[in-house]
Amino acid sequence: MNFTSKFAVGMCLALVGMALPTQHSSSLQSRAQQHDTSPKVLIQPTMYQVLPLQTSLSGPAVSQLEVQRTEGVSTLENIAIFEGIPENAQICILGWNQGSRGEREFKVQGNGLLAAQQLSQLPSGEVSWENIAPIADDAVRQGLPLLHPDTTDWSEIDAAAKHVAGYVKCKETIYLKLQVDNRDGDGYVYLGQDSNNGLTLEFQ
Repeated sequence: MNFTSKFAVGMCLALVGMALPTQHSSSLQSRAQQHDTSPKVLIQPTMYQVLPLQTSLSGPAVSQLEVQRTEGVSTLENIAIFEGIPENAQICILGWNQGSRGEREFKVQGNGLLAAQQLSQLPSGEVSWENIAPIADDAVRQGLPLLHPDTTDWSEIDAAAKHVAGYVKCKETIYLKLQVDNRDGDGYVYLGQDSNNGLTLEFQ
């Protein structure tokens, strides 16, 4: 091959190299986000109150976690809704946080052991006890996770703390019914929810 031919081949290779697509930083960043497996945490779920002794009563969403058991009967329960979990999430963990004493509204009287039953859905109508009860019964039959966050005595601790309740089944929207557990007697739990306090849902 003479010099002219070598020069022509070299120029062709150079032009091909220049024509190859380049990956922009925004494209690389998007791919990194798609493959990011670090844990994420949702806070301040949507909350509803349901009243087992006033079965048809329903109301607007509330911000606090507030449950009660009196004279052996559950009288106030909560429905918690976490939204925005990715479809491909593999691990979902329910927990709860408390801020330091001066940064929280937290009260526990008597039994602070909770029962948190994962539900498959919300009722099509109002969020009332009579509409939730069949869904809760079905969740038990399906074997959906039942967790037991324990708030007993934690309201007496001055420091902030984070607590793990356990694993729930990952779904894009996670529904939970919370009540004072029936094994340890009567109790009342109130926890105002904000950026430092309340239920959490970690996923990855």
